[in-house]
Amino acid sequence: MKKLLYTTSLLVLLFAQVGCSDFLEQQPGSQISIGEQLATREGMLEAVAGMYSRMESTLRLEQYTVYADLQGGNLKFSPDASGSNQGELSIPELVQQLYNFNDTALQSEMESFYDNSYAAISAANLLLEYIDTVTYLSAIERDAIAAEALSVRALMHFALLQVYAQDSNYPEANMPGIVYNTETLQEALAYAPRLGLQETYTAITADLEQAISLFPDAPVLEGPAYSYFRAMSAEALLARVYLAQGAWENAYTHATQVIATSGVILTPKESYLESWEEPLQPVSEILLELSVSVDADGAIGGSRAAQYGYSSANTYADYVASQDLLDLYAPEDIRGALFVVKELATLENEQLVDRPYYFTGKFQGNPGNPILRLSEQYLIAAEAAYQLNNTDAALSNLNAIRERAGLKALVQTENLEEELFLERRRELAFENQLFFDLKRTGRDVNRNDGCLSITCSLDYPANFFVLPIPQSNINLNANLIQNEGY
Repeated sequence: MKKLLYTTSLLVLLFAQVGCSDFLEQQPGSQISIGEQLATREGMLEAVAGMYSRMESTLRLEQYTVYADLQGGNLKFSPDASGSNQGELSIPELVQQLYNFNDTALQSEMESFYDNSYAAISAANLLLEYIDTVTYLSAIERDAIAAEALSVRALMHFALLQVYAQDSNYPEANMPGIVYNTETLQEALAYAPRLGLQETYTAITADLEQAISLFPDAPVLEGPAYSYFRAMSAEALLARVYLAQGAWENAYTHATQVIATSGVILTPKESYLESWEEPLQPVSEILLELSVSVDADGAIGGSRAAQYGYSSANTYADYVASQDLLDLYAPEDIRGALFVVKELATLENEQLVDRPYYFTGKFQGNPGNPILRLSEQYLIAAEAAYQLNNTDAALSNLNAIRERAGLKALVQTENLEEELFLERRRELAFENQLFFDLKRTGRDVNRNDGCLSITCSLDYPANFFVLPIPQSNINLNANLIQNEGY
């Protein structure tokens, strides 16, 4: 079982317990333990593992994990398994406001995601501030740790940007991005304003470009290469960021570079379903997966199965595939078989009736959290090539994914943009992409099957394609401007 063992050192606990603003406000005396922790090679490597642990737990929060698929219409809800409400369909408590597009600044359901994201960023900044002061690491080791910290900082800022900022095509000019934190320890605390949207993208891409230039050939931390950022996964993230920004040439260049040089190949059609269903192992084409958190006694701390898993007739997760999604898979598409279909008692007209529900097969057992896969790079290259009027490259990259899925290759270019969008929806379902794709391509939200929301449709553009910044952060930082409409 190749799963990353995240340690629980003093520094890791510090990262887990304090947010960015809290950490900055610590008294100087409380920072002595941090200096002691980073005084040795072992302590430094524990701190790097702690940074990943904070990132993993943040990106596995239920509200964030299901956000893009839930808002976009890939998901509906399973019925209550037992008790007085057996068979009833209801919106899970943790996402009621999000699902109804009425999250509030005062009681935001994503407040922990916002705060914990900046805590992970603070952990990365701490390493970056200390790395050049230590003498027990070689120059190569210092570069490797700096590259990983820069990559984590970029990923967490990008995750925040997707949730809290409008897209590049939004009709209003000079849209705000997010606060981009590059410092942690400061003698005089100064709260930064939000950068502009394009400034934020520039900061993210600069961190990733620098990280790629620093990564050595050999890793510093032990464990599977896919469990940590490497040059290839940093470049794959950079391609995703450029796609979101609409920087087509850069997106195409970096995606095709990953495809050509990563050493990873697409999971073959013959083993695609089996690869997803392999217990405790990532799909073979993974570029970055945040592994299941395991303590020193071997106990698993949590996984995506909490949102998508099926264990028994009395124990299963809240989120299943909507018919809106299922209808997109043609009979010959092997991905249509990547579901665990269960008959569950459902309350209809005051009677319990067995109805089929489709749990994704991607996250059964105790899976890790896939962040980057090679298939996405083909889809990025295809979309970017289409935008660059390179239809041959667009079709070639798109058909690599279609043919792997058992579909016929496309030869015509009519409705190609729509086919590119639909292929992303099919291939990346349950991987927290759909709503962000709708937003960046200027598409409306239409949720049909199983929609329990007071708002099942949302026309683009709208204020509610972004969430409110939690009011507690607005109160703390006088320079932090709230999103419009909140």
